[in-house]
Parts: sequence; C-alpha cells; structure tokens
Amino acid sequence: MNGFKINFRLKDFDNIIPFGEKPNLSLHWFGLTDGLLWIDVGTQTLYEYSDSAKKYFKSDQRYNEYYLSRFMEDFFATFEQVGESIPKELYDCLGRDEHPFKESDELDFDEYCELFEWREDRTFDSAHLTGGPTIGCFRHGESIKIVWESDFAPDGKNSIWTAPKGCFETSYDEFVLSVKKFCDEFFAAMNRQVENVSNAKPKGVFIDLDLLAKENAERKAEFLRCISFLENNASVTDWNKIFSLYAKSNETKKYSE
Repeated sequence: MNGFKINFRLKDFDNIIPFGEKPNLSLHWFGLTDGLLWIDVGTQTLYEYSDSAKKYFKSDQRYNEYYLSRFMEDFFATFEQVGESIPKELYDCLGRDEHPFKESDELDFDEYCELFEWREDRTFDSAHLTGGPTIGCFRHGESIKIVWESDFAPDGKNSIWTAPKGCFETSYDEFVLSVKKFCDEFFAAMNRQVENVSNAKPKGVFIDLDLLAKENAERKAEFLRCISFLENNASVTDWNKIFSLYAKSNETKKYSE
C-alpha cells in the first residue's frame, strides 16, 4: 500500500460491552462505534501494535481497539484548519526532528502563541490510548504531509507501535477522497449497526431506538459539514503575523544566549 487510507472494523453489537451495571445496562450511538482502527500511510501503518505492545498489554490485538467516534471527533475537528494551505517555509520544515516553529522555554507562550498554534490547530492527539500518537495534517497547495509521533516505550527503547514516528506526503486530492470514502463506509456500517440493533431489540440493555436513529443522522450531517471545510475553506490565518513573531523570537533567543 503506497497511499493514505483509513481502515476500520466495527464490532457486532452483541459483542459490545454495554455501559453501566446490571440491571441498568445501556447502549447508545457512541458505544456502538466500538471497533478496530488502523491507517495506511505509504508503507507504514498508524495504530498498529508492535510485538513489544503485545507483551506489554499481554494481548494479541493487532490494531487500536476503541470507539471510532472518538477518533472521528478529534480528527474531523481539525479540518477547518487543515483545508487552509500553509506557506511553503512552514511546510518544508515539517517532518524534521527540530524546526524553528516549535514551542520554546525561552519564549512567553501568551506573547508567541500564534507562532505555535498554526501547528497545534492541525494536530490531534490520541490521549484516550496508552502511548497514543499525536497526528498532524498540513496542506501546502496540492500536497499534504501527515506527521505523527509517539515516544511511549515501556521498556525504554521499543515502541508499542510499528510506526512510532514519521512523515508521509501525498496529494491533497487523494487525502480528501480517502477521508470521504472512510466517512461513507463508516456510516454505511453504522446504518447496518442501527438496523441490526433495532431488529434484535436486545433484552436487559436499554437502547432508545428513536434517539439512536436520530443521532446517527445528526452525526453524519456534522461530519459531512466538517469535510466540507477541506474543499471550501474560509479560514484565513495572518501568516505575516506568524513570520513577524518568528523574527521577533529569533531576536529574543539571541538576547537570552
């Protein structure tokens, strides 16, 4: 695989652990998104556990297992910024171990926050996972870089991920098409999930079927709205201000040396 692709597999609803304790068990839309997630980035795979992880967790689980809604909420929330092209000077420095636009102890964050926030606004973490990677998506014109990093190594040297750190570049059109395809496939699967639950009416677990169907439709509409930012972006960053702060930061660093 040499492109960008978001892969997932939802659990069958009867294999999902309900929320709460007996006799007050319940399931809702978020709970029904429980499943596996992994992302192809070129020849590497994000959210794929290494042999070290299998030993650490005492599990043979290969991929991230969690509620996919959490990933989608975090990832899609960045699209308004991701859809905006960043200057080439910034784009070229991404993927390096060190670059001049990272936070520094020498600089007051309140004064220089705009210098760093362009990167943070296009980045989401995986804090719900042990050692989850931070993933950023950065567009410049017709290209986009996906940059990720996780420094969690239980034994001090071996990561729990097969791809703990990296940078992958692809065409922006491919990225957008892949996101759209994932969203379409996810909601096709969720439609089946909702239909199966409605038909089965599992006993001993409270499920508000009307609310479930309503939320499924509302969630789809909201995620599609986020995707629209990738193609019709109205965000305008003051890049002159960013570079002005960068020049000022250099003077501050020289003075502190």
